[in-house]
Amino acid sequence: GPDFGYVHKEPLFEAMASLDSFGNVEVSPPVSVAGKEYPLGRILIGSSFPASVGRRMTRLVRDFLYAQRVQAPVELYSDWLAVGNVNEFVNFVPTSDKKRFRMLLASPAACYRLFREKQKEGQGEATMFKGKGTALNTKRVTINKVLSNDVLAQQNQYVQRCIDWNRDILKKELGLLEEDIIDLPALFKLDKQGKAIPYFPNMVTMIVLARDLGIPKPFGPVAGGECCLERRIRALLEPLGLCCRFLEDVASYHGSLGEVRCGTSVQRRPFAFQWWHFTP
Repeated sequence: GPDFGYVHKEPLFEAMASLDSFGNVEVSPPVSVAGKEYPLGRILIGSSFPASVGRRMTRLVRDFLYAQRVQAPVELYSDWLAVGNVNEFVNFVPTSDKKRFRMLLASPAACYRLFREKQKEGQGEATMFKGKGTALNTKRVTINKVLSNDVLAQQNQYVQRCIDWNRDILKKELGLLEEDIIDLPALFKLDKQGKAIPYFPNMVTMIVLARDLGIPKPFGPVAGGECCLERRIRALLEPLGLCCRFLEDVASYHGSLGEVRCGTSVQRRPFAFQWWHFTP
């Protein structure tokens, strides 16, 4: 239709993998890095660990993205995830202050801090997955059980190191400070191949609709009649003028290693800025 187009790339000699999914192509908001302007942001794609033999985006697509020099791509490490898409651990939300946005990162460390707080408050028996027990976990899971699970703790320490590696890259390549980053509680577990999958619906994979956020409902520990994960997310994001709406996606997406963003798309209003007038 008018003002709408697409590009079709099909590799002839390479097998496609889940890193070729377009959850593995994100774009940052406009940024300025070391005096260089990126008025249309920078493309973010997931890849394997440097110098390792792992999954990467098909070269045909990767080369096409690198040719879009105005949004010079940043390669992140996402092969530690079972699906392997960058949108599983990083997202951006708008703000009305000078920075104009915050970067969101999934954070097992933030989740463990929250659960320890609740345990100290005497809420260690608060139960997760209420109403979704069979879909998310066959056994009764409490804060105490999560915190006493040494295997889960070790797995999430590994995941946190993977995310911290990306945190350092993103800070450098997007010109960010720690104050520009918000850590959202998340937990992961490793599958038989040693790849990470979400332990509960992954809230960082939210849909951003201007100030309205469609966030996967985490079914976290219920204390005082409210999910403590939802309460923490509201405390982090609502002061920025954002509206948090929690969407149930367990049967529709989470059970297939996705979240609500995997089955939705948003038509964005284009920038007034015309990219073809910009010289990289």
